[in-house]
Amino acid sequence: MNEPKPAFDQEKLDKIEELYCHHRETIRNYLIDLLKKHERNDCTIESLKKTVKETPYLMVAYIVNDDCIQESPNIYKDHIKEEKKGLNRRPFLRYITTKRDRYFMSDPYYNDTSGKIYVLLYEELDDKMLFFNFDIEGVIKELGFWED
Repeated sequence: MNEPKPAFDQEKLDKIEELYCHHRETIRNYLIDLLKKHERNDCTIESLKKTVKETPYLMVAYIVNDDCIQESPNIYKDHIKEEKKGLNRRPFLRYITTKRDRYFMSDPYYNDTSGKIYVLLYEELDDKMLFFNFDIEGVIKELGFWED
């Protein structure tokens, strides 16, 4: 049985956004370093499953084509959901603010499905994009930026 998701907390989102703005570059570098520990030579489901399972704070990943259509299921740490395959993921690109190298990172956003606040980091490959959704609150706490 699924656990109930937490209610939306605007105060928490505001705090996360403020900390994120102050430490954006450090957070970005930390997330990219986490992903680089799992160099992906291919865009297979098996490769993504391994990356998701072994990467802290990475909640879900999926493959998107050049037209922003999701080509893979959502891959979580302990399961896969097929129903998102075929969806247009272009709306998520509105959260992307800057491009540097082959990685793009979004601003924090509330995920209705999980009830968590994520950042989207996507990696641009030749003809695909790999979308990685991270629990940004966990990352901020891990990096020591969170103070109660």
